[in-house]
Amino acid sequence: MKSNKQRRAEIKAHRLQRAAALKAQLRTQDARQLSAGGLVPGMVMADKSRLAHYNTTFGEVPDFYLDQAYTCRDCGAQEVWTAKQQKWWHEVAQGSVYSHAVRCHACRQARRALRDAALRNEGANLLGDEVARLRALAMQKLTANALAQVEAALQSKWRSLRVVAIEVMGQWGGAEQIERLQAFAANRTSSYGTWEREAADAATKALARRAEEGSWKC
Repeated sequence: MKSNKQRRAEIKAHRLQRAAALKAQLRTQDARQLSAGGLVPGMVMADKSRLAHYNTTFGEVPDFYLDQAYTCRDCGAQEVWTAKQQKWWHEVAQGSVYSHAVRCHACRQARRALRDAALRNEGANLLGDEVARLRALAMQKLTANALAQVEAALQSKWRSLRVVAIEVMGQWGGAEQIERLQAFAANRTSSYGTWEREAADAATKALARRAEEGSWKC
């Protein structure tokens, strides 16, 4: 009787062989043509309703997923990113449709363990500490010191911290804070990836939350 380890090795070898065969077919045949006769081994259909939020400027979302062979960038092992794993990653975990597996399971676990160990060291999660400190200000009375901390956060190199500062301003409310949020919102640009656009979106959300509450804090 074969052990579980032997069976896993056989399954992996079969998947690698199947992925290699599919890759060879795709060199001479379009993926859509390949699937014209129905599902082929290693193919899983995509649920496009779960991918509708993607910006398709750089390409269409997939109609289906195929097993993909890859080499782990850390240990060099030959692995297969199965179609089922891709479907979960893109449609459930909401990973980018333009991303690909680059590490095997063992190396991902090792990398995660190192990261978790580093975060347990004092001062390692500096951004997280700053975010927590800033969010705590929203629950306190607006003071000159608190306002100075928010102003400093708005100049931070970390965009995520600047966004939190905008959220805190929205939670504080008050005519001056609302006016600044409106200024952020009015400065929105059409260019993706800019701070102005991100700040405007954060300010718009903060203003919407204030409006839902029905009253402004003073």
